[in-house]
Amino acid sequence: MIAIATTVSYGGNYLRYSTRKEDAEIVKIHKLPEGLSATTMWEMMEATQLKFRAKLNRHRPLVNTLIKIEVSPSIEETAGWTQKDWEKLVDDYLRAFDSVDLSGKTKRASAKSTNVRNSQYVVMLHFDSDSGIPHLHITANRIDLDGNVNDDHCIHERAMEAADRINVERGWKLPEEIRESHINLLSFYCKAVLEEMKTFSWEEYASLLKQRGHEIEFRRDSNGEVTGYTLFWGHSRYKSSLLGTNRNLTPSRIFDTWNELHPEKDFQFKPVRQDETPQVVAPKTRKIPQPKQEEKKPAKPIAPAKVRQTITVGYREYPVVIPETVFDFFRQNAAVPENAANTTPEHIFQTAVLLFAGYVDGATTIADNCGGAGSSATNDWGKKKPDEDDMAFAKRCLARAQQFHVRPPRRGWHR
Repeated sequence: MIAIATTVSYGGNYLRYSTRKEDAEIVKIHKLPEGLSATTMWEMMEATQLKFRAKLNRHRPLVNTLIKIEVSPSIEETAGWTQKDWEKLVDDYLRAFDSVDLSGKTKRASAKSTNVRNSQYVVMLHFDSDSGIPHLHITANRIDLDGNVNDDHCIHERAMEAADRINVERGWKLPEEIRESHINLLSFYCKAVLEEMKTFSWEEYASLLKQRGHEIEFRRDSNGEVTGYTLFWGHSRYKSSLLGTNRNLTPSRIFDTWNELHPEKDFQFKPVRQDETPQVVAPKTRKIPQPKQEEKKPAKPIAPAKVRQTITVGYREYPVVIPETVFDFFRQNAAVPENAANTTPEHIFQTAVLLFAGYVDGATTIADNCGGAGSSATNDWGKKKPDEDDMAFAKRCLARAQQFHVRPPRRGWHR
């Protein structure tokens, strides 16, 4: 089992997504009446926040008011489970989550524990559309019923530590063991697919892997050539460099691997020696003129792959279309700068993507919500320069995104 967690400002939107997703099932509703809509449940959470507003806003308004936790056990671990089994997992996991002590790491007394079990929360069960892997979405009010703020410093580590404790308690595999098992199985599937292919093509490679339940995401250069790919196992991602042995499933070596799996294509018949067989005189034949072959037109260059997604900031949605190479660059290099406020790598990633796509207002809103410099850091910001390529502009966008999230010196205590 693995788990991730973060705090967000768009609580209403996330709760609506969690409850309205197709095939979603309610597992547990805590400290809230049954039968309410997602909007009404969020309004009741906001009422709790409003009740303790004076206490919460003594130093600075609390922006990220919702905790979202995703818990994902494996299909094998949850085979045959009933509603009661899922409820028990929720109770056990939140007990472990609240008890993780991070005060030594964060140097904050408030990080010694949390009290999500005394907060309003909703738990929904989702199933991955491709693999069918189940996972829980826990949507919790960050303010408990006594008006205390659940600490979110290093909350992702709190989530992982809690998952490790449950894995040990239940005798389940730890994340490292699961990861190693997934890599070994994916490597086996990739080789099996290569053996099936009579000729190598990326399209057939992706199609055969998808039939086994694993999506593939390609990275391409400016000429459309595949330079890397990622395989998905549920919500986990595995780069081609991790698969096989000695990187033999990476784009630069996979064709050689396919060749090794198909030695029959290199077999050639040796000519028979004359002294071993009688000489046969071939009859004379009339040459038949062959039709001229049409000249093949050069193939059109393949356009660079694009990534399309929608980023929600507050109640506004920003449709984004950016090159896949830029998307991967942001995902791999989105690091939180020093002296940042309430910022995570995901915030940096989304800010950079919005800047690249031209949504400066959305980027600054994310930074403002996280306590960064935000709009005050955009005075000299401009669009992509005429002679600037995508990657150069992407690097500028990432640097500016990190600048947005640096806390201004004059601001005080950060929650």
